[in-house]
Amino acid sequence: MGCYRMRAVRYHEHGDESVLTFEEDVERPVPTADQVLVRIEAASVNPIDTYLRGGNISPTAGLPHVGGSDMAGVIESVGEDVNTFEPGDRVFATGLGIFSPGTYAEYTVAPADMLAHLPEKVSFRDGAAAAMAFATAWRALITRGELSLGDVSLVHGASGGVGHAAIQVAAQAGSYVIGTAREGDPASLARSLGADAVIDYRTDDLASRLKDAADGRQLDVVLEPHADSHLEADLARLTRGGRVVIIGEESSIKIPSGPAMTAKQADADLRFMSLAASADDQAPILRQVAPRLADGRFTVTVDRVFGLNELPAAHERLMSSGVLGKIIIDPSI
Repeated sequence: MGCYRMRAVRYHEHGDESVLTFEEDVERPVPTADQVLVRIEAASVNPIDTYLRGGNISPTAGLPHVGGSDMAGVIESVGEDVNTFEPGDRVFATGLGIFSPGTYAEYTVAPADMLAHLPEKVSFRDGAAAAMAFATAWRALITRGELSLGDVSLVHGASGGVGHAAIQVAAQAGSYVIGTAREGDPASLARSLGADAVIDYRTDDLASRLKDAADGRQLDVVLEPHADSHLEADLARLTRGGRVVIIGEESSIKIPSGPAMTAKQADADLRFMSLAASADDQAPILRQVAPRLADGRFTVTVDRVFGLNELPAAHERLMSSGVLGKIIIDPSI
């Protein structure tokens, strides 16, 4: 019996967005005993997808490779050892595309323990948009950052994919939330999602602005995706025992000697985080996120929607300035 086919976007070599190739006749993956096959209704685009595409991180399956980390869709079939899901279930997931096929396709397979049920009230596009954004924000602020009621938190890139989720996670946790974003629509979005203060990150004196924004208080937890740019200001305003959680794939991070000594004397922590190394955490977090999406406590902002054949433009958009929220891929377009 012949194998089933699907449309997908793959890259056969590492490089810029031009290596992304739309293909209409790709073999559909087959689930193993502990996997499920999902018909993808929506996917989203994340920075880690560009790291994989560029070769900074290598997919374990080698090339050619279907990219994409997030998805929301409907289960088509389940492996013989799967008893937590069944065909027809609505699901969403993140952290795919490294150890399993990615989500820039009409179908993907994923380990059942990486999936969470998607409530009927949540659209597939919103589920895909929320997956990595909220999993990253929650793990960074709550799990790694140990954010508590009354803490002062700082979220850099507050209008972006992870940032706009982190503002909501921090606000829901009862934190006083400061965000950095460009003035105009990005700052307005951050404020609408719960930021108590927003600073334009292009300021020449970020540490002083942070002091003013926090009414003189110091920072308890910082979500830091651009440590090469902001770490000196973060450390200058960090409280005793404060935590800076560093996400992203910065190739090098230089800690200035003065603020580093201040942070050391204050018993402050620099905590690094990788979602690729935390697959076991993601589905449990998404199970916490799902009801909050369903009842409106958490919301997602969609910047643009692209079709599979528009993936190069979607990646280009992701790396441009001014992106508000998440970029979505709809395989039906």
